[in-house]
Amino acid sequence: MCGMVSHFSIHSDNLTKNSEPTRKDQNDKLQYINFGEDDQMEIQGFVFSKLKSNICLFLYATTFGILRLIFHWYPVLHLKATHRKCDLTFAEKALITENYQEKTKTQFVKNIRILNSEHIDGPEGKLKLKYRLANGQTKEKYEIRILRCKKLSYIWDEELLQFARLSGLDRNSSKLMLHTSKGLTKEEQRIKQIVYGKNRIVTPEKSILELLILEALTPFYIFQLFSLIVWAAEKYYYYSIAIIIMSVVGISTSIIQTRKNQKNLKGTVNFSSTIIVSRTQGTFEKISTTDLVPGDIIVVSQQDCEMHCDAVLLHGSCIVNESMLTGESVPVRKTALDHQDGIYNVREDVNSTLFCGTKIIQTRTRDNEPALAVVIRTGFLTSKGELVRSILYPPPADFKFDRDSYKFIGILAVIAVLAVIYTVVSKSSRQIVPIVIAIKALDIITIVIPPALPAVMTVGKLFAINRLKKSQIFCINSRVVNVSGSINCICFDKTGTLTEDALDMWGVVPVYESAIKNIREMSTSSDLFRGMTTCHSLTFINGKCTGDPLDVKMFESTGWTYVDDHSELRYGNFVPIAVVKNETLNEEIGIIRQFQFSSSLQRMTVIVRAPENPYFEVFCKGAPEKIISLSKQATVPNDIHHKLKEFTKLGYRVIGLGTRIISNDVSYDEVTKLHREDVEKDLNFLGLIVFENPLKPETLGVINTLKEAHLKLVMITGDNIQTAVTVARDCSIIENDTSIIEILTNEPSKNQEASITFEMLNKCQSNVKLIDGKVLDLELGYDYRNGYCFVISGQHWANVVKYFPNLIPRIVTKGAVFARMSGSQKQQVIESLKNLGYYVAMCGDGANDCGALKAAHVGISLSEAESSVASPFTSKQANITCTSKIIKEGRAALVTSFGLFQMMLCYSLTEFISIMILYGIDSNLTSMQFLFIDICLVLNFAASFGRTKAWNGKLSKTPPRTSLLGFIPCTSMVLFLVVACTAQWLAFALIQNYSWFEPFEYDLSNTNFINIPPSYENYAVFCTSMFQYITMAVIFSKGKPYRKNLFTNHIFVFSLLAMTLVCGYITLIPAQWLCNLFEMKIPPENDGKWLCILIAAIAFVICYLVQSFVIERFLENIIEPAILRCFNSKKVYVHVLEHLKSEPQWPEINSKNHGFDNVAYVATEKAL
Repeated sequence: MCGMVSHFSIHSDNLTKNSEPTRKDQNDKLQYINFGEDDQMEIQGFVFSKLKSNICLFLYATTFGILRLIFHWYPVLHLKATHRKCDLTFAEKALITENYQEKTKTQFVKNIRILNSEHIDGPEGKLKLKYRLANGQTKEKYEIRILRCKKLSYIWDEELLQFARLSGLDRNSSKLMLHTSKGLTKEEQRIKQIVYGKNRIVTPEKSILELLILEALTPFYIFQLFSLIVWAAEKYYYYSIAIIIMSVVGISTSIIQTRKNQKNLKGTVNFSSTIIVSRTQGTFEKISTTDLVPGDIIVVSQQDCEMHCDAVLLHGSCIVNESMLTGESVPVRKTALDHQDGIYNVREDVNSTLFCGTKIIQTRTRDNEPALAVVIRTGFLTSKGELVRSILYPPPADFKFDRDSYKFIGILAVIAVLAVIYTVVSKSSRQIVPIVIAIKALDIITIVIPPALPAVMTVGKLFAINRLKKSQIFCINSRVVNVSGSINCICFDKTGTLTEDALDMWGVVPVYESAIKNIREMSTSSDLFRGMTTCHSLTFINGKCTGDPLDVKMFESTGWTYVDDHSELRYGNFVPIAVVKNETLNEEIGIIRQFQFSSSLQRMTVIVRAPENPYFEVFCKGAPEKIISLSKQATVPNDIHHKLKEFTKLGYRVIGLGTRIISNDVSYDEVTKLHREDVEKDLNFLGLIVFENPLKPETLGVINTLKEAHLKLVMITGDNIQTAVTVARDCSIIENDTSIIEILTNEPSKNQEASITFEMLNKCQSNVKLIDGKVLDLELGYDYRNGYCFVISGQHWANVVKYFPNLIPRIVTKGAVFARMSGSQKQQVIESLKNLGYYVAMCGDGANDCGALKAAHVGISLSEAESSVASPFTSKQANITCTSKIIKEGRAALVTSFGLFQMMLCYSLTEFISIMILYGIDSNLTSMQFLFIDICLVLNFAASFGRTKAWNGKLSKTPPRTSLLGFIPCTSMVLFLVVACTAQWLAFALIQNYSWFEPFEYDLSNTNFINIPPSYENYAVFCTSMFQYITMAVIFSKGKPYRKNLFTNHIFVFSLLAMTLVCGYITLIPAQWLCNLFEMKIPPENDGKWLCILIAAIAFVICYLVQSFVIERFLENIIEPAILRCFNSKKVYVHVLEHLKSEPQWPEINSKNHGFDNVAYVATEKAL
């Protein structure tokens, strides 16, 4: 439907008041919803018009329903034809326009409904509807006007005269208010359900009958129905049956795939259970999770359960698996929201927020009271709802091949209209019977625009999908197969995609000592060892330690055990969070307090105490540079930076560890109230802990293959930046001779603007060797501007998007690693790459990759969980070898589709040329001649055309063409058609020079337009044109570097040879029954027969030589590059790279920038 996604209900279900707006109420001023936000959309109001509606009803009848069918395709036209524009205050329907990046418009037609609480009474009478808007305002009304768009609700604000988005309690709620929540009564819960709806994430699921009707009413199948009617009038039954069979198969395949995708998505997101809620009277009640609304107080189950809403933990603590959000299957500890003053913020209070879709592994409280949480968001407002919305409403995809296909069909339609006019005029002038003129004119439309085109275009994709299936790669959307052939940028998640899920322990480097590989050789009394046993956030679940893989490996290497059920008596009047113990030595240490790892601080800290010690100890671990900066310099060895550099160059992940003792005078109560900044200071540096993050065996080889093909490779991960950069180095996403520049930002403060700084993460190394266990580094004096890349973490990316958007093209073009990225930020990076002109693939395995997988041109999931629902490709083999296979098959499919489109286009125009030549004498091809061309030649070749397998050599450095309207493909088709037209005209003209020739004469009195007498002209045109379909199949079947040689496709070659022999037989020595079947008038002498063979052979040689030498060697290799050099590339990223080359002084290392005053610079960035 021309790329327009619209939702429309035929019958009005409006519940608005009957107040009829006057003309003065109508307002053409543009209004918006979500104004100033990323999802800002225009909105216009419409009210029902009885006059317009009656006119439409009359036109429906007079056009036999054709106008209503057009309105079905274009709901916006239907809205404007039956409604008139009005002020939103009185509107019954809304037209919402989403203008995606000023490139793609998507329009939605939505009903505006009225909600009220007339059937729900409270103790004091009728209750008001209570809700909260996105601006944080809480309102109460007896009646509200509401509309829903893209699964979100918008409520009419009578004060601001605009629709405002409905939100939960996550906006403008004070922490004290959340803590003082007492829950909701049944009536209050029902009142909120009217506004917020059921707590469900409902995905669209249409019945098979509905899918069948919608598919059958698409323009393509309506055109096929029109063609079948025309063919039935001409008694052209056999080809009609073939088209019907193809249509049934096409519709069935589409319905089955759509139904399967809908069920998969529904099975992934639709779930419900029962839950206990606390009522205002202090009682507890078990209800369905679908009845939850913001404000409910829920009991967090102690058993394994999944969260059905977003909630803030008020009492107790929880261990949660948040892999659905972060992609990292590391249990996270959630603690109760603090009682301090201030406004609750999801980002800042994430450690107290339980998100929908995450799994509760364990809950704990220090009393017998249950763990309680207040519901803040339900349904599509939740984190999981946002994830599903990103799947249901991905950014619009724009593929040049598809655009050009529609343009070419438009061109064919214009040609068809002109041909119809010519036919009507010319035949009318010769006084042909009107019914004959009408049928012949309509027949031209079905010839010029081949109804079989869409079915044929799927052939190459289906063969590619089947070949991928043999490699355990499955595709649920055949459209993206061609798109994958254009990929020039691949983004990878890290953990589980490039690397194994777990880390390996390498050893430790204590201060002033040599490296120790076997941790159990260390003294258990050493501070470094004690820190390794306690400085973590592990939990003990089902007899197993779980947590960050780094923490697990570090703790397991010590040989100590985690004690879950410990005696509190040894620790006096305080209760440790956890206790670690050495059973052999009977030693134990209690972990009193934890400061969770912070990506912005790059460290985590614990306060511990051993039973025999009268004091508390602090252990702090994190990025070595951070720990060193927090340590007393007297405790830091002089060579520590050199040692650190040695390990990082070799690709190890290195952690620093420090300690300090808290004075004996500080009590337990005082320890629990210490601020983090007072704890993490004046440390004694203890040494380095070294880990290996092994790559998957296949990773390095695949990355090198992709880099040799000149693809841009990017890592987008939720892991920390140090680990990400190390892995990027190891797998060659970042080359050894490439300098790494980290982008750091500061948010604006009262006295200072937002700033951005570019810091060298580490100097590039040109040659690193390991000799006798020591690193030998040979520096070559390298200027970082000769080769550098950017790395950035999620926090700083958010600031760049907010305060430095002009820098996004530069950062993304030169970006190699995007670390600590949330799911929405991953999607932002993907969209930024697409905006620069890259064709982007995303390969990941986590649920937090769903948005990015859906936003990318091609999504590749290595998991069968949530991410597989969002991505068109799913690999059963959990490694990235699938990426190169998908690109190879995609390129082969794209070249196949390209060739098939050229072949089908030339086929329709070649047949059109034949018709127009014969129409000149009021003759035509017979039904069996049409059938032979359409089925035995064209469909036969098309069916085997795509069997040519993908090229098995190296990936080409350039992807195939995507533009059908380019200079080369257009020239190729035009030259072929010129030769075809010339050949047919020569055969038509020259056969008339023979002595035995008898000209065809049309009988004007003959009203039977189906049975036309045979003629020599018909024979010459038909027999010459037969060979042209064989010629086009050969010249448009391309091989290296994207597909194997033509001769490897044995079925296709056999078809070509067999049909060449058949066509030769029909031309030279056809049996009498064959002449009768084709209604041909055979020349009595062989000279006329060999004339057709000679012309066809010469035409084949000319076409082959033109395609092989003129097109592929001269135009492609010489002329086209020269032409392209005269014009600037349309790819934005090319302009960015050229601009960066012309500005060698940028970026300035370690220079803090607050803005850009250079007018020329800003103008250039805007132009890009």
